[in-house]
Amino acid sequence: MKKCFILFVLLMWSGVAVAGDYPVTLKDGRGKDVTLSQKPEKVAALWVAAADLLVALGRPVAGITTYEGERPVYLGKGLDNAKDLGDITAPNLEMIATTDLDLTIGMTRYNAVYADEIEKSGPLLTYDAEDIDASLKAVAKLGRALGAAEQADKMNADFLALRKDYAAKAPKKAKSVLFIWSYQDTLYGYQDNIMTAQLVGTVGTVNPLGRNEDAESPDAAFVSLEAEQLLALDPDVILMFVSHGGAVKFSPVYERLKAYKNNKIYSVGYQYSQPSGPIARELVVREAAHLIYPDIFEKPFMPDAARAKPIQFAQ
Repeated sequence: MKKCFILFVLLMWSGVAVAGDYPVTLKDGRGKDVTLSQKPEKVAALWVAAADLLVALGRPVAGITTYEGERPVYLGKGLDNAKDLGDITAPNLEMIATTDLDLTIGMTRYNAVYADEIEKSGPLLTYDAEDIDASLKAVAKLGRALGAAEQADKMNADFLALRKDYAAKAPKKAKSVLFIWSYQDTLYGYQDNIMTAQLVGTVGTVNPLGRNEDAESPDAAFVSLEAEQLLALDPDVILMFVSHGGAVKFSPVYERLKAYKNNKIYSVGYQYSQPSGPIARELVVREAAHLIYPDIFEKPFMPDAARAKPIQFAQ
């Protein structure tokens, strides 16, 4: 009996919802007030950050969208029983309609246009989180929606404490680090407005592209790069997410880069492209810190398939 009572107290303090916590009304990324009459048990994630949060909470993921047919491997076995609901930009509305769901969580930019169709199956919440502040707010709101507000708030607090700790341990002499998204043979360098660059900058690194003060939104803060421009920036470390089109084509210019000479050009995992969830953002901070300063920050635990690897250029 004593163990049962202790377990009940722990559940109450961890933010697990009881009947009295509902109904809950939240304003989502569409500016719409969405009311949940009861705790959602069957939740579909059309946004990686939502699946990430569910896995972090130890909750099942009823369905998930993919990117280029790939699931976010950094979430490991947490998605083993999730239905494939199609591509992140164009979910399978018919499958959503025929799946018993209590809640669907999506990205505003991709899924708001399908809201009427999705809401035929039940409540829909959409958010976007292009920077760290937006990620913190989205995780907190989704925690409320899922009946785990205190757990979500703790995840946010732990993440902020991690960033503070890593920043304090970083060397005073900062390295220059550039995050690049390779998309169909075009390289896009991220400026400091975007969350991935902000996470990499946790350990006091310098982004050679700086911050875009004129960007109307964080997701517009990137620069298309040619090989010669990359040489002019010449960062100490390059972290590159490669999508659409496979391996990055080799250019003789790369041989002149400091990062190339020092074997510091890495192909990184899915979590760097969609880092808004509590698991992804922590992994990015921990792994990027290790790749940049391996003598100071230890290699994080994660599935091997999600780890960064020295980049392999296509000839």
